[in-house]
Amino acid sequence: MNLKDELGLDQAIETTAHECLLNILYTGTMIYRVSYAYFRKYGITDAQFNVLIQLKYAQMNTLSQADLGRRLVVNKADMTGIIDRLEKVGLVERTDHPKDRRINIIKITRKGKDMVGKLEPGYFEGVKKLLSAVPEADIKRMIKGMERIRENIHRDGLF
Repeated sequence: MNLKDELGLDQAIETTAHECLLNILYTGTMIYRVSYAYFRKYGITDAQFNVLIQLKYAQMNTLSQADLGRRLVVNKADMTGIIDRLEKVGLVERTDHPKDRRINIIKITRKGKDMVGKLEPGYFEGVKKLLSAVPEADIKRMIKGMERIRENIHRDGLF
């Protein structure tokens, strides 16, 4: 269904570029809602899961808090809150960097690895379901298109 009909708009979206952007945003919102419902069953958020996944696959299962923020495009204050909540329930540990006490090192705990192990299969099954109706070639074109949009953002100093 096209976005005009799905949203019940009274008139067509004026330009293809605007329609594309609205499709990206609306689809992103829908995906967020699906992921929110999935992760809520396990008592964590999608942002917390993303931190755990980054740590699970990082060298030595550790990253600095700043590196996590950059990888997940999260501001410093939000990242601190996410880490605080994960640490409170024992999914990560925070320690000082051995050479620079201004840097926090975040490490996934055994309990955190167990949580990822529990969530990962369902997560990847959900990703598969979400994209099941989209041919691989279209997925690759979407990836390339999103990369070009981000290149424009960086080139034009918008981010």
